[in-house]
Parts: sequence; C-alpha cells; structure tokens
Amino acid sequence: MQKFCPNCGEETDGNTRFCTHCGYDLQADQATVTTETSTQPTTDNQATAVPANDRVAQVQAYSKNYFKWLVDSFKKPDLEEPGERYFGIISMVLSALLLTFAIVAAFNRCIKQINASAASSVVVLKNLSFGMDFKFFMLVLIVILFYVVIGYGASALGNDQATHVNFFDYLNRFAHLTNISLILNIILIISVYTITFNVNSPLTFFKQLGFAIVVLVLISMVWQAGYIIAIHKSIKTPRIDKFFMVLLALIVMAIALYIFARIEWENLALDFAQEFSQGTSAGSLFNLF
Repeated sequence: MQKFCPNCGEETDGNTRFCTHCGYDLQADQATVTTETSTQPTTDNQATAVPANDRVAQVQAYSKNYFKWLVDSFKKPDLEEPGERYFGIISMVLSALLLTFAIVAAFNRCIKQINASAASSVVVLKNLSFGMDFKFFMLVLIVILFYVVIGYGASALGNDQATHVNFFDYLNRFAHLTNISLILNIILIISVYTITFNVNSPLTFFKQLGFAIVVLVLISMVWQAGYIIAIHKSIKTPRIDKFFMVLLALIVMAIALYIFARIEWENLALDFAQEFSQGTSAGSLFNLF
C-alpha cells in the first residue's frame, strides 16, 4: 500500500520517519491521528451522557416544583398558584393510590381478624389478590375521572363561546383545591391500621370504624367543595347564572355515581364470591358477623 506525505504529497517509504522530499515528521502525524481516533469514543460518550444528565436535572426540578405547588395548596387551597401541565394529574393519581391502599388495608385487616376469630370452624381466608387491589384502584380512579370530566364539561358549557376553558388549567385548579385530601387519605390509612376489628360484636365493630368513617366523610366533603369551587372559578363569562351551572353539575354527578354504583356493586359481589369461593362459603362468612 502506497503512502504519501501529508505535507507535500510525495510518495514515501513506510519504514522512514521523515519525508525525503520536505523533511516532514511522518511518525508525529501518525501519533496525532491515533490520539484523535482513541479520544473520539470518549467524546461520543460524553455527548450521549449530557442529555441523560439533563433529563435527571429536569426530573429533579419538576419534582421540586410539584412539591412546592403541593405545599402551597395545603396552606392556601383557594389561592391559585401557577403549575406545570401535569401537576393535577399527578395529584389525582396519588389520591387514587392512597385511597385504594386504605380500602385494601381495611379489607385485609378484617379478613385477618375473621381468620383469628373463626379458628378452625371454617377454611382460612386469604388476603385480597392483586387483581382485586387493581380493580379497587380502577374504581377509585373512575370516580375521580367523573369529578374531573363532569366538572370540566360544566365549566366549558357555563362560559360563552368566546371564552375557552383549558382542560389542564381546570385540572390543576381542581387539584389545588382538593390536595388537602391527600393528608386526610394518609390519616385514613393510619386509622385503619390502628383499628382492632371485633367481628364477634357487630356494634363494637362499627364503633371502632367510627373514626375512619368520619375521615372518609371529610375526604368526600373536600372533593365536593373543590368540585363546586373549581366550576365556579372556571366560569369567567357565564352563559347562565353560575348557581344553576353548579347545581346542574351536582345533579349530573349524583346520577353518574348512582348508575356507576348500581353496576359495580353487582360486579363486586360476584368478584368477592369468586375471590373467597376457595376459602369459605358466603353464608359462613356472614355468620361471623
């Protein structure tokens, strides 16, 4: 293979260090090429590492901004703070997860107490399966979706055609008003774990559930208040009086929840029957209460 001097272009002998025509150091040139070649992968690695570092920094900044927005909503729910596009979605998912955790924990602790009280009279029941846990999560998420979609629809219909209501702005407003329920959800979880279920006495059983029921009612009241206020604040140029739009939204929500509860109540009964079919009969289960 012929080699040429990079300085003057004359043909050179591969075994000589200097060009016989111009005296150029051929080995120095090869060393420079080798060094550039060896350092090229490092440069490429650094180039690919920079975007990854940027993504980590973006996630950290996003999390920090969300936490600040969340704390501000705890302090002053009615004072709207500017938030990122998906802050409201994050709060809704967190609410669904915490409430589902409380529901599943209550069922599992109740099952545990049933097993302890039943002794050997019936087959030992198992905790709820992951499938049932996921179904509870989806049911809670659907109820939250009712609040968001119906509330946004009422806000959009309540404004005249010249005013557009942004969905994510409404969602952030609604979440900012209801984020306080996250704290109540945590209290509900703690209350469930501090209750000793007494299945031998139905009256005692419901008395011990009293505090958890009160917290659950408070959560519902926070969501109802946030639902009403979010609709009221989202209607800037009312087509009709805001009172009637809020009233209509409440009626639609009540009808939607009633239909949904009627449908899912039967489905849940079937799911529970299948869930415990291998453990004990429904009659034996209810006789424990």
